[in-house]
Amino acid sequence: MKILLFDMDGVLLESLGYHIALQETVRIMAKSLGFGDLTLSTDDIAAFEAGGINKEWDEAAICTALLLEAAWKLDPKRTLPEDLRAPKGSNLNPQSTPDFNAIAHRLSSRDLIEFPPLERAIQRFTETDHFSPVQYQILHELINGARDPQRSLTHRVFQELVLGSAEFTRIYGLPAMLACESYLLKHDISNLSPAESARLLDWMSKPGHSASVITSRPSRAPAGIFSTPETELGTELVGLKDIPIVGWGGLTWLAQQCQTDQQTFVKPSPVHALAAMRVALGDNQQAALLEAGALVETGRGGPAWRRLDGAQVFIFEDTPGGIKSLQAARETLEKISISIRPSFFGIARNPVKRKALLASGAQVYPTFSQALDLSI
Repeated sequence: MKILLFDMDGVLLESLGYHIALQETVRIMAKSLGFGDLTLSTDDIAAFEAGGINKEWDEAAICTALLLEAAWKLDPKRTLPEDLRAPKGSNLNPQSTPDFNAIAHRLSSRDLIEFPPLERAIQRFTETDHFSPVQYQILHELINGARDPQRSLTHRVFQELVLGSAEFTRIYGLPAMLACESYLLKHDISNLSPAESARLLDWMSKPGHSASVITSRPSRAPAGIFSTPETELGTELVGLKDIPIVGWGGLTWLAQQCQTDQQTFVKPSPVHALAAMRVALGDNQQAALLEAGALVETGRGGPAWRRLDGAQVFIFEDTPGGIKSLQAARETLEKISISIRPSFFGIARNPVKRKALLASGAQVYPTFSQALDLSI
C-alpha cells in the first residue's frame, strides 16, 4: 500500500497569494505607523518559516509588534489605528528600520524553538524592560489576538486581502477596509500541470493507492466551527478537487472536542499525520481526528490502525513541520506494533528552507514534480 501526503502551500501550489498578502499587510501596518512602504522580503518570510513560524497571521502580528517597538523609540504614544480608513498619522524618521530577519532568527533560537510561535513572541517582547504598562498591554493584545479577526487588525487586513473584500464581508460579517480582490485567486500558481493532475488522479484510482492533503491552511470544518475554505480553493486550483483534507478547520474542531488550544494538533504533532493517513484510506475526517488524538493521548489504538501496517507513506513538505509530524506518527504507531515505511520529500529552492529540511531528515528537491516522479 502507498499513501501520499501533500502539504498545500509550497508543494501542490506556489502560495504567492499568502506571501504577497503578508507583505502587503506588513506594508499597510508600517505605513499606518509612519514607516512608509517598509515590508518583509522573501528571505525574511523564509527565515520565519524555517523556524516553524508559518502562519501568516502570526508573522503579521509579530512584525507589527516589532514595528511598534521601533515607533515607540521616537513617539511613545504612537499606536495602530482602529480602522485603516481613518486618516494616517505623521511619518517617522527612524535612524534604522526594524530588522524582521533578526527577529525571525531570534524566535528560532534554541531557548525558544520548543514553544508555540506566539508564546515565543511574547517571551521575546518581555525580555526587555523599556516598555510602559500600556505598551506591554498593547503588545500582548496584538500577539495573543493574532488569530482572532474580532480582536486583531493584522488578522482582519490579511484575511481581507486573502479572500477579497466582498467575500471577507460575506464570511466574517465585518466591514471591508481595502476594496481588494482575492490574493489567492489573483496570485497562486499550481505546481501541477493539467496532465500531471490527471496522472495523479489516475494513480489514486488504483487499488492500494491513496492520498490526502496535510495542511495548516484554513479549511472547511465540521458543524459549529468557523473556518474559511482556503484549502478547498487550492485543491480546486490544482485539479484535485475531491482529495481528502486534514486542515486547520478539522484540527480546530478536534481541539474544541478536547478542550485544548487550536495549535495542539497541528504538525509537528503526530496527530496531524496520523489523521491524514486515515482520511487517505477513506475514513471520515471526524472519526480519523478523534482516533488519532486518542492514540497519541492514551497509546492505545483500535483495529482500524492495522490497515496501515507495512504501508509506504510519502510526505511532501516545504517546511520541517510535516516531516516531524510523520516521524512522530511512525514512533506512535510502533508503540502499538504497527510499522510504516516513511519517505520524506522536501520541496524548496530557498537555501534557508533547504537547510532546515535537510536537517529534519528530508530528501530535498527543487520542484514538486521531481519528487512526485519518485513516488508514483
